Formats: sequence, C-alpha cells, structure tokens
Amino acid sequence: MDMTGWLDYFLTGLETQIVEVRERSEQVIRRDVLVKQHRLNERQAKALGHLLQHSKLTIQDLEALCPTVNRRSPQRDLKGMLDKNLIAAEGATNQLVCRLRGDLWG
Repeated sequence: MDMTGWLDYFLTGLETQIVEVRERSEQVIRRDVLVKQHRLNERQAKALGHLLQHSKLTIQDLEALCPTVNRRSPQRDLKGMLDKNLIAAEGATNQLVCRLRGDLWG
C-alpha cells in the first residue's frame, strides 16, 4: 500500500500549521515587548494585539474589544499610544484609522 500521497498531504498541512503558530507567537512576543517597554495598560495592549493581527484599528474596534468601559477611555488610550509614537492615525475623529508605525521594528 503506497502512502506517499497521504504523507505529502499530511506534511503540507503540518507545515501550514507550524507557520501559522510561528507567526502568531511572534505577534504575541512583539506585543508583550511593546507593552512592557511603553508601560501600556490592558486596553492599549488589546489595541496593540488587534493592530498586529489586523494592521488597522478604529475607535469602534477598540470599543468592541472593551465594551464595559466608558466611551472616553478608548479615546484616551489611543491618544496615549499616539503620544508614545506607537501608532499613526489618519482621518477625522469619527472615522479615525490607526496603524502601527512602519519603523516600529527598526
């Protein structure tokens, strides 16, 4: 019985999963390093995780990540991240889109 096809299929799937796990691990490590370096709070850490995963963040995204906090808190959190030069923002206040700064990883 030739199992070459099955082994090839299995190894391709395994390789894909290993790559995904490695990428996700790198994101978590980057997030943790930046959180510690810049003394970010829990909401800012969530925002940073979202940015690493999705490459952009809106105030509505952050409000959805932290539904139990006052509406002004996510705004202050983003302002704090802007002040620390972690993110760049574009657009008007209601349509503000934040992205990680391109030079952040040197």
